[in-house]
Amino acid sequence: MGGRDQAHVERRFDTVVTAARRNRTAVSVERISELLPTDGPEGRGELLEWLAARPELGSIIGDRVIAGPIPAEEESAARLERGRRYLEEAEHVVREPLAPIRSLLRCVAVTGSAAYGEPSPHDDLDFLIVTRRGAVWPVLLYTYLAARLRRKSGVDGPSHWCFNYVLDEREARREFAAARGFLFAREALTARPVAGAAYYRGLVREAHWLAEEVPRLYETWRAGGLPELPTEEPAPRTIRVLNSALYPIVAGYLTAIAMVRNRRYRRNGEAHRCFRVEAGLTRLTFESERFEELRSLYESASRRATPEAT
Repeated sequence: MGGRDQAHVERRFDTVVTAARRNRTAVSVERISELLPTDGPEGRGELLEWLAARPELGSIIGDRVIAGPIPAEEESAARLERGRRYLEEAEHVVREPLAPIRSLLRCVAVTGSAAYGEPSPHDDLDFLIVTRRGAVWPVLLYTYLAARLRRKSGVDGPSHWCFNYVLDEREARREFAAARGFLFAREALTARPVAGAAYYRGLVREAHWLAEEVPRLYETWRAGGLPELPTEEPAPRTIRVLNSALYPIVAGYLTAIAMVRNRRYRRNGEAHRCFRVEAGLTRLTFESERFEELRSLYESASRRATPEAT
C-alpha cells in the first residue's frame, strides 16, 4: 500500500471513530470496514492486524471499534433499542400523518442519528424528503402542521420530527450528481428509506461518485439493486402555483424563527444547537453548528482531499 493511500486510510478511520466518540458511541467492525477505502483493512481479522501496528488509532472490543472511553454496554443496548423505535415512528409518520400528501412525495428517508441506529435520548427524528417538481413548499407547510399536531412518543422518543432536508426531484438529481465528499456520501448511503425506496435507490444509482468515495458501502447498495430513476412528474398546476405563493411566506417565517432560536441558544450557552436555513423555491435545508463541525472533521477524509499518487 502506497504512503499516500495509507495516510488516506488512517485519516478515514480516525475520522469515523472520532465522530463516534464525540457522540458517545462506537462503530461496528462491519460498518467501519464498509466506510474504509478498498486499500484499507476489511473484516475483524484484518482490522485487528492493522490496529496492532497503530494502537493510537483505537482497538476492537467485541464487535465494535473503540477510541477513547468504552461506552457502557447497557447504554449501547438502550441506544440500539431507541433506534428501532425511531424507525417505527418514521414508518408511522409516512403511513398516517403524511398519507394525504403521499402523491406529492417521491421518497422519504430517515437520516442522522436515527439512520445510524443509535440515537441519543430525545434526538430529533430527521427526514430527507424528495417531492414532485414544484411541490416543496406545500409539502413543507403540511409537514410542519402535522408535526405541531403530533403526540409525543413516550418519555424516550424523538423530541421533534425534523423535516430538515427537503428537495424537489429536479433539485435532488442535481444534489446527488455532484461530488460532495465523504460526509455527504456516508449520510446518503446510511439513510433509511421509509417510502419510495426504489426512487431513492435510483438517486444512489445516478450518483456515480459515491462508488469512488465509499466503494464498499456503495457495493452493498448495488447488490440490492439500483433501478433507473423514473422521469420527472411535475406536481399539478394548482400545487405549483401554491408553491410559488407559499415560498416567500413560509421561508421568511422559518428564517425569522431560526434567528430567534439561535439568539436563545447562544444566550443559554448552547451555541452548538444554532442552525442555518438555506431556502429556495426548490429546496429547504437546515444545517446546525454541530453539523458544520462534523463537515470540517470529515473533509480531510474525503477522497478529493487526498492528492493523486504520482
